[in-house]
Amino acid sequence: MSLVRWIFGCLRFKCCLISAFWLVQTNLAFAEPNSIAAVKSVRLISVLPQPNLNLQPGWSLSAEFDIFLGFKLQEAAERGLPLNFSVDFQLIQQRWYWSDARVVTKSFPISLSYHALTRTYRLQHAEDVLVFSSLNDAIARMSVLSNWLVIRKDQIEMGKKYLAKVRFSLNLSEMPKPFQVNALTNSQWDLSSGWVQFDFLPNNEELG
Repeated sequence: MSLVRWIFGCLRFKCCLISAFWLVQTNLAFAEPNSIAAVKSVRLISVLPQPNLNLQPGWSLSAEFDIFLGFKLQEAAERGLPLNFSVDFQLIQQRWYWSDARVVTKSFPISLSYHALTRTYRLQHAEDVLVFSSLNDAIARMSVLSNWLVIRKDQIEMGKKYLAKVRFSLNLSEMPKPFQVNALTNSQWDLSSGWVQFDFLPNNEELG
């Protein structure tokens, strides 16, 4: 009788292990695609000349970013943790005889926060504050960058070819320390498009 019980006990244990393994695998299959934060794509719309912008002729950048916050960042935002993002721009002068020179370095900070009292999401960049009723609406607005002055005429030489780089990323250094430590080992907190590069060749005719 004890042998029969032992056999049934083993079979029951194996069934539990199989069920648990199937449940974990199923949860991973459904959770992984929706949990990882990512900037799925970057679309550079234009780098346009600005002849008379605040008496500083130069070039402005417009771009679109396909942003997906993932489960962890969405949860953090909904619990009131401010998320600080940045659009970074660099203009590089490539030199074969020496190390490359970084001619222009600019950052466009964006802050996303949730206010429980009004149940609204606030998006702050530069001196503007925009209010949205849903997180998706806030992300949609945050994904579009329009006419950001990135290069002034007095910073470059006309007719010389440069390498331009743009990136959208989450600024982990401005998060509380526990989140910074967690982000080092958890890819769900790592949101960055990486650098997207393109050539830039300025000329006087563009500025009029």
